[in-house]
Amino acid sequence: MAEKLSKTKEILGKYPLCDRCLGRLLAAEKPEQGYKRLGEELKTKLLQEAEDATDDSRESSALLIKSLAETGFVPAQEAATRLGLPFEEKTCPICLGKLKDEVIETLASEALRKISLYEFEDFLVGAYIPKHIASIEERIFSEFNLVEPETLRKEITRDVGKRLESILKKPVNFSTPEMLVLVDIFTATAEAKAAPLYIFGHYLKLKPDIPQTPWYCSSCWGAGCERCGDTGRIYPDSVAEYICEPSMKLSGAIWYRFHAAGREDVDVIVEGAGRPFIVELIMPRRRVIPLDTLRHLIREYSGGRVDVENLALASRKDIDLLKEVMEGAVKRYIATVEFEKPISPEDMKKVESMLRGTLIEQLTPVRVLRRRGERMRRKRIHNISAKIVDTHTAQFEIEAEGGLYVKELIHGDSGRTRPSIAEIIDNAPGRITLRFLGVLKTLPLKKGES
Repeated sequence: MAEKLSKTKEILGKYPLCDRCLGRLLAAEKPEQGYKRLGEELKTKLLQEAEDATDDSRESSALLIKSLAETGFVPAQEAATRLGLPFEEKTCPICLGKLKDEVIETLASEALRKISLYEFEDFLVGAYIPKHIASIEERIFSEFNLVEPETLRKEITRDVGKRLESILKKPVNFSTPEMLVLVDIFTATAEAKAAPLYIFGHYLKLKPDIPQTPWYCSSCWGAGCERCGDTGRIYPDSVAEYICEPSMKLSGAIWYRFHAAGREDVDVIVEGAGRPFIVELIMPRRRVIPLDTLRHLIREYSGGRVDVENLALASRKDIDLLKEVMEGAVKRYIATVEFEKPISPEDMKKVESMLRGTLIEQLTPVRVLRRRGERMRRKRIHNISAKIVDTHTAQFEIEAEGGLYVKELIHGDSGRTRPSIAEIIDNAPGRITLRFLGVLKTLPLKKGES
C-alpha cells in the first residue's frame, strides 16, 4: 500500500484524476469494491497523511491537500477550505468526468433500444475513445511506469457488456459476434452494428444478355444520357440484383455485396451445377430466414431468368475460401460453333488430340484490353470432347482451368491465343454459343435452411 500511495501522490501532483480513473490505473486487477472505491481509499489515506504532517512538512502537505481538492475529492475540498488553501476543481483528463454509473446505465439503456431492432445470438461491446484521450492515458501509463493497467476502453466495454449480458441473457462473443454495440461515454450515445449475414449458393442463368453485376453506362456512369436512353445502364438487370434484392427484403438488410467464383460473358448461359456465389448482406435485421422461401422469391423476382441451388449459410472466411478454392479450379463449358467451311470427323479428332492436356497461352483478349492490362495467361485444358452437329456446326465440351478465355480458345483472337481451334483445323468460326456448366469443386457447406 505504501508503494501505491507514493505512486498516487506522484500522479495526482500532475494529473487531477477522478476516483474511478485513479483506482483503475493503480489496481493490479479490478477489486471487489470497484475502482471508484479504491480511488477514494487512496485519496483518503493521502489526506490523512497530509493532515497528520508535522510542522516541518506543512508546505508539502498543503500542496497535497490542494492536489486532492482539485480532483473533486470532497473531504480534501473541505480540508482546504478550513485551512484557507485556494483551489480550483479540475476535470479528469482521462474520462473528462463522464465515467459515472449513471452514464454507464444510460449507455446500456440506449444500446438495448438500438439492438432491439435486430435478431442476434451473441454480441460484443466496443467503445469510442478520442485519440487525444487515449494518448493522454498512454502517456500516464508510461510516465509512471504503471504495470498492465486497465484502459478506459476496457472498463467501459466490460461494464456495459455485463449489464447487457444480464438483461439479454445472451453471451459475449469476442471473435465473431453477430451484434457489435459501439458506445461513447463522452456523448452518452450507443450504436448497433449487426454483423453481415452470408448466404452461399450456385446460380443458374437461364437467359442470355444478363450481366453478373450491374453494367452502368460508361458515358454517364448511371446518371442517364442519350447513349443509354437515360437509364444510366447498358443492361437493365443483373444476376446479382435478381439474387440480392430478394435476400435484402427477406433479411431486412440495408445493402449487399455479391461475391462469385469468376464471371461469364453477358451472352453466356449458366447451366449444370451453376456458378458458386456468396451474398453478403449488410446490417440484416433478421438472421433466421427460410432459404427455400428465398429461392422461390429469386425465381419469381427474376421472372425465371435466374435460379439458385444449394443455398446454405456461410461466414466471412468462406469468401476468402471461395476465392482460394476457385483459383485454378476446373470449369466446364459447352461451346456450339458454326464454322465458315465444312467440318469433318478428322477435324474433331485433331482438336481433341492436340488440345487435351495442353497449356494454352493467351494474351489479354482485345475485347477486354480497355479495362484489363496486357499480360500473358497460361491455362490448361484438362479435357475436351468434340462432335459434329451438322456440316458446318460442331459442339465442344471443355474442362479447363479457371480463367481461360473460351471464346478466344475457339477463334484465336488474331493469334493472341495459341493454340486455338480455328488454327488447328484452319477454319474460321462464325457464331459461338457458350454455356457454362459449373465448377468441378465447391465449398464444403451443407445445404439447408437457416
